[in-house]
Amino acid sequence: MEKKGKAVFFLGVGEPLEEREYPLPEDLEPGAILVKTKIATVCGSDMHSWRGRRPFPTPSILGHEGVGLVERMGDVNATDATGKKLSVGDRITWTIMAACGECVFCKDYGLPQKCLSLFKYGHSVSDVPPYFLGTFGEYVYLKPGTGIFKLPDDMPDETASPLMCAAATIAGGFDRIGVNSGDTVVIQGAGMLGMYGAAFAKALGAEQVIMVDILDARLELAKRFGVDHTINAEKLDCDQQVEAIRELTGGMGADLLVEVTGFAKVVETGIRMLRIGGRYLLQGAVYPDDTFTLQSHDVIIKCLTLLGRHNYAPMDLGMAIDLVHQNQGKFPFFELAGPRFPLSAKGVTEAMIALERKEGIRPIVEPRP
Repeated sequence: MEKKGKAVFFLGVGEPLEEREYPLPEDLEPGAILVKTKIATVCGSDMHSWRGRRPFPTPSILGHEGVGLVERMGDVNATDATGKKLSVGDRITWTIMAACGECVFCKDYGLPQKCLSLFKYGHSVSDVPPYFLGTFGEYVYLKPGTGIFKLPDDMPDETASPLMCAAATIAGGFDRIGVNSGDTVVIQGAGMLGMYGAAFAKALGAEQVIMVDILDARLELAKRFGVDHTINAEKLDCDQQVEAIRELTGGMGADLLVEVTGFAKVVETGIRMLRIGGRYLLQGAVYPDDTFTLQSHDVIIKCLTLLGRHNYAPMDLGMAIDLVHQNQGKFPFFELAGPRFPLSAKGVTEAMIALERKEGIRPIVEPRP
């Protein structure tokens, strides 16, 4: 009898989500893996797609964060990205994309996330085989070229699921921009990227981490992730924010700024917060037509380094897994995921609304028996 799996489909802006069943693939191509979903988490980009804030193909299965068990493999000798042998039943997570490994971006430029043949989970039409191309389903079909990682036995699913998006992204950014021992790091935005950024900065040797956001509850939570000082940007104007950073750095300014708010307007203030020779990592303001204006004088005279970084390479996910595993007793990563919702049209809709209302940083969607 043909085995089927359930998934929740996005049909277009304003349309209700819909539950559908499709047959599981019979034969897997070499390098592919069929995963049985344990949990998925809802990213802000899922919610933005659902609300129509960016063009999106339909019908599709949203969701690109998750943890699952290996159900079947297209290659009996398959290994994960670190060389560990994979077997049916292994608990894994994976990169949000599959890359060809052969194009100029993959081989020469070190940017597989910009592969000329890039495929992104949760971003594809899914009513044609192999169907299961997002994590809001009972199964996920992992294409060849996906970076796959076996998870440590003592890392909970709830801790692991968001690593394949926010944590890997910030880890990749830090790997390129550098976090030096003794740095003062200012993070603009106390969302998922910001929480991981604070914890990772401390783990990598930062002496002082300062968080800027507009929500007191998020700023309080950030203190549990290594943040030493917080600034509420709704209570202080730009000049006052800059002055606060100078007071906390002996008049010098920050060594490293990290923009993960998603709003380009904060960049102008961030530039002013940096010391001479400072570094600015831009990772949040990715949406079209969101602009900022800089005085070229400020960038040149201060000898600043600005780095834009979008998504990540596979080994950045490996770095994120290692950093979280080494520090999961120190920082409450487990608490970043939740509340929980069932894998159903109603459940996914409620999870989206919970994220939109900031009732959770990463709502969980999970298949239930």
